[in-house]
Amino acid sequence: MKTHSVKIIELEQINDEVCVQVKTQPYLQPIAGQFFQAFAANSDYLLPTLLYPCRVSSTELLLCGDIPKSWAPGTDLHLRGPRGPGFHLPPLTRRVALSTFDQCHVNRLLALADAALANRAEVSLFTNQHHSDLAPEIEVLPLDEIIQTKDWADYLAAVLPPGQVKTFRNGLQLTAGRKTPFSTEIMLELPMICDESSACGVCAVVTSRGWRLACKDGPVFALDDLVSEDGSLG
Repeated sequence: MKTHSVKIIELEQINDEVCVQVKTQPYLQPIAGQFFQAFAANSDYLLPTLLYPCRVSSTELLLCGDIPKSWAPGTDLHLRGPRGPGFHLPPLTRRVALSTFDQCHVNRLLALADAALANRAEVSLFTNQHHSDLAPEIEVLPLDEIIQTKDWADYLAAVLPPGQVKTFRNGLQLTAGRKTPFSTEIMLELPMICDESSACGVCAVVTSRGWRLACKDGPVFALDDLVSEDGSLG
């Protein structure tokens, strides 16, 4: 996969997370749920920093992730990506639910929220945390009310560690092995450190279709395709 060179324009704090802004270019047009592997020029870091789109426009690209403290405006980055299929938001979706179960950072869902709002969909975020940098159109609801999504949501997206998938399903009171009554996708929090052609297996995920690599086939998966630790389907 080709590596692209960009320069950090600005560091911006969004919802208590440092994000990096780079100039948008034709090849830097990720969709929500995709990711970049980033390396700082002249850095001794051997492993990439994973960056996810937080805000995408025709003029700017804001990326979130575990930003190294050594990065600053003017830092040259080498980006590999965008990678992965991303989220699949149906174009006619009118009611969107989002959550991280307060296990991961909400910024990875903001590009998806923007896309949904652009389609004039209603967007609700289920969380018990305070987020000061959300679009005013996003409704914030307590996490324990997420079970209500079964009654009104057309689409649900979440960011979770693999070990929380079963807890997520139980929180929605979904029966293992039965098809989810609405489209549900999970972005898994996994280390995606190698080139997908290397197939190191660190980010391997068990699905209903066998083993998949998050760096290649994800990190977004349909909940119905994910296999829980007890062997049950999502």
